[in-house]
Amino acid sequence: MKQLTFRSLLLSAVLLVAAGTTLRAQTLDRIEHDGQKLFLSGGNIAWINFAHDVGPGQTDLARFDDIFKSVHEHGGNTMRFWVHIDGTNSPAWSGDTVSGPGRGTIEDLRAILKDAWSHHVTLLLSLWSFDMLRVKDKNQLVRNEKLLTDSACTRKYINNALIPIVEALKGNPAIIGWEVFNEPEGMTRPFGFTGVPVSARISMRDVQRFVNMVAGAIHRTDPNAKVTNGSWSLISQTDVNLSKKGTQNYNYYRDDRLIAAGGDPKGTLDFYTVHYYKWQSASITPILHSASTWKLKKPLVVAEFFLPNKVAGVPYQDVYKTYYKEGYAGALVWQWFDWWRKRPGITDNWPRGLQNMDSLKTDYPEEVTIKTTNQK
Repeated sequence: MKQLTFRSLLLSAVLLVAAGTTLRAQTLDRIEHDGQKLFLSGGNIAWINFAHDVGPGQTDLARFDDIFKSVHEHGGNTMRFWVHIDGTNSPAWSGDTVSGPGRGTIEDLRAILKDAWSHHVTLLLSLWSFDMLRVKDKNQLVRNEKLLTDSACTRKYINNALIPIVEALKGNPAIIGWEVFNEPEGMTRPFGFTGVPVSARISMRDVQRFVNMVAGAIHRTDPNAKVTNGSWSLISQTDVNLSKKGTQNYNYYRDDRLIAAGGDPKGTLDFYTVHYYKWQSASITPILHSASTWKLKKPLVVAEFFLPNKVAGVPYQDVYKTYYKEGYAGALVWQWFDWWRKRPGITDNWPRGLQNMDSLKTDYPEEVTIKTTNQK
């Protein structure tokens, strides 16, 4: 048996301490940000002017300010905001490939982030949505298909648009994280949504590769940045199967599976975001199970949901508290825009979300209140 030298023992001890420090720092029920461990309490904007809030054209900064002010007054700390969405306004294109961030994109994002942080609110910046393949413009549809399926086109986007955006905003305290996709499953062959042409749908492998490449680029550009991806349900985000029949769950976003698809060892997620709506069976309904049920080994934020009178039996007033107590890392109601536009039947969700934020501020102020006064 090989004898251990004092030096090797010392090195082993140092590594164990470092590993222990890392493990202690990584808590599954909070998102670490700017020296704090936060439960993300807030909602979705998700847009004021769909796909046109950043880039060429006017940005309604006064309206953004109203939103952030209200969120802060009610004790919220995070809003989810969609950036490119379908690619019709940003980034910029040359033919079928991305040529730059788009005129005004960085400036608009910087201004929105500055305003959010002035109210001690962070933003989860969601880059793309399944709307990429639901776009009506045929030329844009072709562009988006290539962006998603051709690694050379993906790389053009990364080099010409994504990296300049992340580089310009690196270290901005108002960014809680970057989300690669909103519900990418909706544009895939296994799970496609109504409105996404069958002929245009892509594979989940394409989604995995894109997520891996984008996440890797963000991590290299800003090593402190956090990256996530917004799944439409736990069907595609856990290997745990509580149901003995029907669709079997599979975590497409597990580290090794993302790396296998895209080849980038840095292209993994720092936390997960998932959505819940009432079509989901009890076996995949987050609020009916603790976060540890899903065995994800990373924090899980429930980043979209409605607030009817009861959510799977839980009174709407108790939804955020329930997610908090069950070990989730955040709750973000859907959505401010519905309330603002007075969309029939769904205007109650936003004010009920504010009510939930208020209750967390009252009961758990240390977990939801952003304390830093750092401005950027």
